[in-house]
Amino acid sequence: MKYDVLLFDADDTLLDFKKSERITFDIVLNKHGLIGEPVQLDQLIESYKSINSLLWSQEAQGLVTKDFLKIERFKQFLETNNLFADPALLSEDYLETLPSQVFLTEGAFELVSGLHGKIPIVIITNGVGNVQYKRFSQSGLNPFIEMMIISEECGFSKPDKRIFDYTFNRLREKLKKNPSESKFLMIGDKLETDILGAQNCEIDSCWYNPDKIINSTTIAPTFEIQSLSELLNYL
Repeated sequence: MKYDVLLFDADDTLLDFKKSERITFDIVLNKHGLIGEPVQLDQLIESYKSINSLLWSQEAQGLVTKDFLKIERFKQFLETNNLFADPALLSEDYLETLPSQVFLTEGAFELVSGLHGKIPIVIITNGVGNVQYKRFSQSGLNPFIEMMIISEECGFSKPDKRIFDYTFNRLREKLKKNPSESKFLMIGDKLETDILGAQNCEIDSCWYNPDKIINSTTIAPTFEIQSLSELLNYL
């Protein structure tokens, strides 16, 4: 193996978050009586995703906290769409429902299970701790994962270099050598968090880009793949 450790992002890299989010959102909005003509589910989801994405970006920059984000995204969603409900209850129901709706991205199980025993696999995710643990316990991937690092628990989010430093320190004992002597590869779908984070700590990165999005940024992954199975060509 070319690398000593593989660092995987979770959502939309190994876990199909878009599918989980859509089904969860549908369940929660129906529960609160918020879906009906003329506004369709797709429109509501796109509105929420836009708000949610901006808030997560602000959280990664340290501008807002996760506790604030959890409720604020639903508060803004309701206001934007002229809907009436308790944003705190929506948030609670969403976070309780999401872990039961778990789907893997194509090839994720085959890749991770096939690499088990050959190279340590670590998850680094910007997420809510108890939700991510529950989702991975449902995913079938847990037996193949060495460690999970969650931003909420360590206090830093990708692309902050400190979440990677925290990960390297946690791995020190398992690697039986100084992390500075080890070669890491970060695999993720988001340039602005996964790939930039790897760039910030000067490790190799693989941009998982199944939708073939054009990279119009200055963030430069070491290499790019469209399917998870392609990763094996670079290990």
